[in-house]
Amino acid sequence: MLARRLSDKIIAAHQTACEENHKVIANLLLEALEVDLSKIDGAGSDKREWSKEMESAFALHEKVFGSIKLEG
Repeated sequence: MLARRLSDKIIAAHQTACEENHKVIANLLLEALEVDLSKIDGAGSDKREWSKEMESAFALHEKVFGSIKLEG
């Protein structure tokens, strides 16, 4: 079994939260994904690129909850 990156696990958990209509949890997971993605091209970057799965997570959130704006 191949090891998955943290972002892959966050995306999978976010999808589950959206499917179960848990907006607060989905928001927190999307925020966690944004923090993880902030490492891309930053110091200590692991040379990842924006992926279709990452884009899909934001699109799913907007579709299910009507917005990708995170509530503070």
